[in-house]
Amino acid sequence: MNITTFFENIIAAFGEQLSWYAGFAFPFFFIFWIVGKKYFKKIRIQETERANLHHFKHDLGFSTSTFLVFAIFDVFLLYLESKGYTKVYFNINDFGYLWLGVSFFIVLFLDDMFFYWSHRAMHLPRFYKFFHKVHHESTDPSPLTAFAFHPSEAVIEQMMGFVLPFLIPLNFGVIIAWQVFSMLNNVLAHLGYETYPKGWVKFPLLKYKVASTHHNMHHQLFNGNYALYFTWWDKWMGTEFKDYETRHEQIFERKNIKKSSKGLYLLEVSEIRQEANEAFTIQFANVPSIFRDFSAGQHLTIKVNINGEILYRTFSISSIPNKDNFLTLTIKKIKGGKATNYLAEHLKVGDSLEVTTPSGQFYINPEPANQKHYLMIAGGSGITPIYSMIGTILKFEPKSKITLLYANRTSNSIIFKEKFEQWTAEFPAQLEVKHYLSEEENPHNAIRGYITRISLEEIVTQHEKNKIDFYLCGPEIMTNKLIEDLTYLGITKGKIHRELFIITTQTQESVSHKALVSAKLFGKTYQFETQEGKTILQSGLDQNIPLPFSCQSGLCGMCKMKCTEGKVRMKSNQVLTEKDLKDGYILTCQSLPQTHAITIKHSQSL
Repeated sequence: MNITTFFENIIAAFGEQLSWYAGFAFPFFFIFWIVGKKYFKKIRIQETERANLHHFKHDLGFSTSTFLVFAIFDVFLLYLESKGYTKVYFNINDFGYLWLGVSFFIVLFLDDMFFYWSHRAMHLPRFYKFFHKVHHESTDPSPLTAFAFHPSEAVIEQMMGFVLPFLIPLNFGVIIAWQVFSMLNNVLAHLGYETYPKGWVKFPLLKYKVASTHHNMHHQLFNGNYALYFTWWDKWMGTEFKDYETRHEQIFERKNIKKSSKGLYLLEVSEIRQEANEAFTIQFANVPSIFRDFSAGQHLTIKVNINGEILYRTFSISSIPNKDNFLTLTIKKIKGGKATNYLAEHLKVGDSLEVTTPSGQFYINPEPANQKHYLMIAGGSGITPIYSMIGTILKFEPKSKITLLYANRTSNSIIFKEKFEQWTAEFPAQLEVKHYLSEEENPHNAIRGYITRISLEEIVTQHEKNKIDFYLCGPEIMTNKLIEDLTYLGITKGKIHRELFIITTQTQESVSHKALVSAKLFGKTYQFETQEGKTILQSGLDQNIPLPFSCQSGLCGMCKMKCTEGKVRMKSNQVLTEKDLKDGYILTCQSLPQTHAITIKHSQSL
């Protein structure tokens, strides 16, 4: 074979590989991720959608390089086969039909075994960044992810396809069947939707064939579920995630989840514990998967019924997504706080609360390959979302580092104090915690006073400031000052993320119309009339409409909804991007109706 023929064969093989990929991956992506997205939502594995255009482009690019590697291997294999070096044969009668079937299962067993051990080895820190980091860019995989490998990993992935034809007699039809089975299996494993039916993981034999949830959990949780075709190596080696079967079955039980007449979820309190002065944690056990598969830092809204008076209050989630099999809310009593004080004094184990699904724009989605430095700053109960973020990073981003600056009045008001001590002892190279106490003389293992510009400058000068991500949550006056300090130190706006919960005085505006609002959220449609001078949110809450909200000042984005009919005027907007505004999103806490009919939809109802 001359060099020209060699490259012509590679180009032909490359085109053939891409055709196979397009024939398998693209139809599944188009059906499940585009046209059938709403219909198949009921069987989506990760209820919190994390994949975006960046991931799709990344996957397509590396899939292209993967198939170039595969094509080179194929050309060499076919050349060696033409010279008679392989054991590939074409006449079934050469070895009979029995060997045809047996050889197919031998190939699957050997390929599966090789994949398990090589895959597991590529997760070792010394090898990971050179081989497997690229593939784990997608924690929420799609069919496009199936062959998104670094070229070095693509070589390993194709090794069995190149070696086995030299070791055992293989009919050409078996090789094609193997390729079809492998490609279909790989696409389904990365589909993001569970196509294997309810009960699959319970049948004696079928449970050994990996379902889509099995590999999806690997992308989400990283260290476990390494299998390719069959689950037995994970079961034998103890690397299968313990709740795999439960997660698979829960996908089909979502329609049976209890909801209130208002469309809110009903969660039962399993534990209530004191965290610090005036702070307590409510724990819910056996929660639906959407309350375990959220983004760290998000919050939800609770409906509180106080002697017939309905209040809606928003609290950050303190549990760690995809690690804790429960949901926790850590709440601090507020002086004069009607809802928080009521929950602290009257809520008991066994009670049920009506809650919304997790939401909010202050969050992180970990990537196991990340090597970031996070500077987390919290004041008082603002530690709640930060705590969830830190626990998530420690679990799912083992190469990232975190510095926490936590301000309180006294040591007795430090929430999660014991847990932070445990984490710093367990992860000394990954987590550093600095406590600031403003009202305690000679504090032990803490700094007397407030978090200042000097405090920030010390950290920024120790590290490359462009490589630090800043997350702030606490009182408005504190976070405003710290953002000013960070800006002074040259930190760009895009690097600073803030969550803010404040109580504001609601003011009336004269330029607004009375309007009939139709609000679709949580699977239900509510209709109500706005009152002159009041925002859509104010009018809705006055009439017990469960509109999502938090700060009521246009800073947190919790009340973001899409306006599909009518016009509004927003008094303030510090959250919505130009794209959000172009797509019709509004902040209901800032929106005054300008037409007599308004239709709005929550993002989870679109």
